[in-house]
Amino acid sequence: MAESVIVYDDVVASCFDYIKKLLIERFSQLGTDGEQTINLLMIAKYFERIGDHAVNIAKWVIFSITGRKGE
Repeated sequence: MAESVIVYDDVVASCFDYIKKLLIERFSQLGTDGEQTINLLMIAKYFERIGDHAVNIAKWVIFSITGRKGE
């Protein structure tokens, strides 16, 4: 299970990049509420960081069980 968390991190990172692109487009439109767009970007970034932390935990789990670093 820990190894699947590490693999899934690429999906989470791709989702963040996609959301960031959409929000940049939204921000560039006239009349868009910039504060709301920034808040949405921050939420997306926090989810991406949670994914990074999950990967770190998964790597420690693999190391504690096998003695090898998780890739």
